[in-house]
Amino acid sequence: MRWRTGPVLALLSLTMLTLPVLEANEQGRVRHRWWHSEEVRTELDLTDEQSTSLDRIYQQTLPKQRESMRRLNAEELTLSHLIADMNVQEIDVTRQIDRVEAARSELSKTRILMVFRMYRVLTAAQRETLNEWRTRENDDGRPSPRSRSKRR
Repeated sequence: MRWRTGPVLALLSLTMLTLPVLEANEQGRVRHRWWHSEEVRTELDLTDEQSTSLDRIYQQTLPKQRESMRRLNAEELTLSHLIADMNVQEIDVTRQIDRVEAARSELSKTRILMVFRMYRVLTAAQRETLNEWRTRENDDGRPSPRSRSKRR
């Protein structure tokens, strides 16, 4: 099977689209749902049905993302405590690193699958326009995910 990197890179770059901007979450932080932005809706010519579908996907994924984040934070805290304990065995730290990375992987997988499902709601032209919008949004001085990976 031959992999095409263009769609994969576009999908992964879309994972960056839930950046802070519009609506407050329970911690009082502002979260962005790009499909709610009038600017993006107009630019992409998003239908109400598409916007509803995107929101449904986001809402269905949110509880799992929150739980995965809680688990990751707890596992990282446990790892920090182990590392600070000079009496701990290396094997115990190694096992805890595995738990941290499993939790991180679960969170990443959940997020990427959410974005994949969102990606499928959009037409090819809308995905291209959305990528162009994202690139413009990143032109505020922050490096895009692609430029960061090229530096490594």
